[in-house]
Amino acid sequence: MDRSNTPPHHTPQLPHGHHGHLVADGVQQRRWLVLLAMTGSLAMIFVDMTVVGVALPRMGSALSMSDVDQAWIITSYLITLASLMALGGRIGDLVGKVPAFIAGVIGFALASIVCASAHDGTQLIVGRILQGVAACLMQPASGALVIGAFAPGERGKAMAVYVGIPLVFMAIGPALGGFIVENMGWPWVFWLNVPVAVGAVALTAIARPRDARSVDRTIDWIGGALLLIGLPSFVYGLQQIGTVGANGMMAWTDPLTLSLLGGGAVVLVVFVRRQLRHPHPLLRLRLFTDRALLADALVIASMQFAMTGLVIAGSVYAQEVLGFTPFQAGLSLLPLLAPVILIVHVAGRWYDRSGVRAPASWGTAAATVGMVIQAVGAWTQSYPVMAVGMFVLGIGIAFTMSPTNTDALGRVPHSERGQVSGLVQTFRQIGGSVGVAVVAATVSLAIGWFAAAEGAAPREQVAELRMMMRSGDANAQIDAAASPHLESMHNTVAHSYAVGYAVASLGTLAAFIAARGWMKPGKWTGVLQVRPTNT
Repeated sequence: MDRSNTPPHHTPQLPHGHHGHLVADGVQQRRWLVLLAMTGSLAMIFVDMTVVGVALPRMGSALSMSDVDQAWIITSYLITLASLMALGGRIGDLVGKVPAFIAGVIGFALASIVCASAHDGTQLIVGRILQGVAACLMQPASGALVIGAFAPGERGKAMAVYVGIPLVFMAIGPALGGFIVENMGWPWVFWLNVPVAVGAVALTAIARPRDARSVDRTIDWIGGALLLIGLPSFVYGLQQIGTVGANGMMAWTDPLTLSLLGGGAVVLVVFVRRQLRHPHPLLRLRLFTDRALLADALVIASMQFAMTGLVIAGSVYAQEVLGFTPFQAGLSLLPLLAPVILIVHVAGRWYDRSGVRAPASWGTAAATVGMVIQAVGAWTQSYPVMAVGMFVLGIGIAFTMSPTNTDALGRVPHSERGQVSGLVQTFRQIGGSVGVAVVAATVSLAIGWFAAAEGAAPREQVAELRMMMRSGDANAQIDAAASPHLESMHNTVAHSYAVGYAVASLGTLAAFIAARGWMKPGKWTGVLQVRPTNT
């Protein structure tokens, strides 16, 4: 019988807690140092996804940036992550995951210095792009190193920590950012990355995590170029849909916007076809013949669609509609934190006992309910209702993200985990990028519709009124209060963000459908056999 396609059995337990080739050369004793180093690096990435949203008004004011330029502070980082994550995972497979990780951490620290010392908007956006490039080396390698450092029976617990702690930092990022902006100045949002990076490099050097390189030495540079062209074009087009051009027309009627959307979509289709046919693809999409692995990636992407759009929009909503300060706006997102801290370890143990389908199904269902509750709270301008929704969403995040990440990386051999980590994280960042673009476009379009329907203000006055609403300047608040349109404008903005939350909930609903439809019940005990791609 041909045993080459048979999933390997678990390695037998050896004396003194060692696990043969799974944990070698003393890594068993240092595995928690590996986890700490990887977790710290991932925390930097997650914090930078959220903390900038709170600091955005102060950054824009200090650097004299327009609203469009301010949006690029966020989207440039996310799009870079999404476009280059696969290439970063592939580089980690070729040069080794440890060198790729260290290079990424050092690069992220240097890019943070560029951001912190920015004298204009262009320098800041360039720094954010460089942060994204560095994160693309760091993130795929870190997940693979954590999986390689722990035995199969411990991976669920380890990945719960690896995913859970950064999610905690993602939740507290807005509060931390608000505090830093109000008390230290916005550049310190980036300066704080430097000591974290130094600590991550030092811990990695001490832990000496197990590493492996792929025997396949090729890189599909053309595929990388197609992804780098197609994805930013498509996402930029999505983001522009809700804007108003200089001619007063909505951007979705503009030929340039439509060309970017259509052209980006065509390039992405070409990219997918190339990856399926290329003998050495950048993204081994044929791995998705295993529907369970595809489900993991789709669940992660769909959840990130909802989470990123929510966190970015939530801090703006709190300042603009509820009148919170940046620090208060950050604190308003903390109901997401408690369930992540309390439940993520339970989710890891649940996965170790029963596999991924049960926790992911319950988690995505809870996340959908939480998003709907938040939409209701945003419509009624009730923060207590929104807080309940955030708490329920946090429960869903805890039960979903850790098990799906663990399951995806555990389904392939060690030598392929960098590739799979890059593949999954590419889907994750695509979900986040599209989520920000779609939610932002939805809110912008809804504001125009509601303003016209409710007579809040002529379209040309909407932007000015919104700037007054979100301003921390007392005189601006007085001026805004004098506007006869202010009360109607508050309702308009609140209802528009409620529509944005409702659209974001489609992401969690899609995740639930993928979890229930394609994830396999029971515990996964082997790895997916990766076969060479035929030309």
